[in-house]
Amino acid sequence: MKETSPRQLDRAGVHRGQSPSADASLRAWPSATEAPGPQRLDETSRSPAAQIEVAIADCRPLIANALAALLATREEVAVTGVIAGESGINDIADLDPDVVLVCIGADTRPGMELLRALQAHLVSVKFVLVAEVLAPELVRYVLDYALGGLLLTDTPACDVAASLDHVVHGRAVLPPGWQKALADARNNPVDHLSNRQLQVLKLLADGYSYEEIGARLFISLNTVKFHVRAIFHRLGVRNRMAAARALANR
Repeated sequence: MKETSPRQLDRAGVHRGQSPSADASLRAWPSATEAPGPQRLDETSRSPAAQIEVAIADCRPLIANALAALLATREEVAVTGVIAGESGINDIADLDPDVVLVCIGADTRPGMELLRALQAHLVSVKFVLVAEVLAPELVRYVLDYALGGLLLTDTPACDVAASLDHVVHGRAVLPPGWQKALADARNNPVDHLSNRQLQVLKLLADGYSYEEIGARLFISLNTVKFHVRAIFHRLGVRNRMAAARALANR
């Protein structure tokens, strides 16, 4: 990741100058009082020299421990705990960290389920997602729920530390390109398909026949054909190969 300094943005996205202490190539802007979401901690009581206490949550213990080891190299960050799965939520609550890093894998469902469970129990903690890709749905979740931000797994440790400093001081962080990711998602017709149509399209792209799709989704052959016609019309294509390309380019 290119190392440029994050800039503070106002709510309209207007640059307001260089942040003097940041090294991360991430956008940062004041967010603690501008959007509904989890209650923010009192920033005025924090010492500038204090370590940032961080807990790490991931359904994959190996990944969580690897991230903890990476952050342990930064003297400004103190990793107070690592949990794998929902069974450790109470442990994080007892630790009372400044920030909880929630790791999201290629299959986002387990990580997002863990995040929602954490949010239900820890209403005054700031959450930052750590994801493998800049997925539009993750960006939307960060914005909709006023999370602390989103980091990518290829972010250097020094940039992660600088980003966490932004978060504890009330500024959310997002990777470069997040606005384009949202714009591209809005312009991609695949994202306008219903959940059922998306299921049909994925099976279609994997080479399943109409009969096999019907059996897998417990729907009739005629219903499969109806969905396929609707998918082709929505995507502006005429065959399954073109539909598969549209899905691959999502």
